[in-house]
Amino acid sequence: MAQLDRLHRNGLLSRRSSGEYQTVDPRHALAALVESRTRQLAAVRAAATSLGELFDEARRSGTPQPDTRTISGAEEVGDCYYRLKQAARREICELERPPYLLAPNEPLDEAAIRRGVRVRAVYAAASFDDDGGWQDLGSLVSRGEEARVVPALPVKLALVDRSAAMVSLTLDADSTDCLYTEAPPLIEVLSELFDRYWAVAARLSEADTPAVPGPDGAGPGCGARRPTEEERQLLALFAAGVKDDAIARQFGVSTRTLRRRIQNLYAELGTTNRFGAGVAAARRNWL
Repeated sequence: MAQLDRLHRNGLLSRRSSGEYQTVDPRHALAALVESRTRQLAAVRAAATSLGELFDEARRSGTPQPDTRTISGAEEVGDCYYRLKQAARREICELERPPYLLAPNEPLDEAAIRRGVRVRAVYAAASFDDDGGWQDLGSLVSRGEEARVVPALPVKLALVDRSAAMVSLTLDADSTDCLYTEAPPLIEVLSELFDRYWAVAARLSEADTPAVPGPDGAGPGCGARRPTEEERQLLALFAAGVKDDAIARQFGVSTRTLRRRIQNLYAELGTTNRFGAGVAAARRNWL
């Protein structure tokens, strides 16, 4: 009897007023049953979406996720950039290249250095192409920043305490899009990117030059003098492939004056060209 009642409820049997069961055409009965089950499954599927959203929300609230987001607009990018640098407690690592969308931030870096933050920056040679580029980039060698230069960089990067970073998403001068992230896997990749460029870049600043111990373990070895700051900067810019005209603009001298200074440097190193200067400087540990 229970099976007859179940078939009746599913529309596969009809029941007369006398209580007697009677079969129905299965073509219509089964079609109606399938349609009913389809509606029920659709309702379950729709409920699954809502339940999934509730599940995600509960998981986010229970386990905070690292912040990763895209930022657009000069004001929003600038605000995030300044807050990122102000939050630095141990180190700031940067890859710098044009186009520059924000004003120079020398006060921010100087404030970070005063509170004990190590500031390191790798600059692309193109950073020095524009007039006044040296000064606009924050008087690199006078503010305690450790600065190096390479011929080119693929992105712009600001990495703070190996825990948060901003990286450019485009090199279009008309776009400000960048990625802000605290996600450990991305931070690890960006840290490795900076470290690789830092390792091969030419030094620009005195603060970034290790002391060379002499035979007694103190002071420069073999009586060799250390390079002057101008000599160091010239050698670094040579290594990055910066042209004479651009270097002259950064030093605020004419190209003729610069070339005279370059010849003096060549004479000091016993060479007649940039490549030879690089080899001789490396032997003296000037690079």
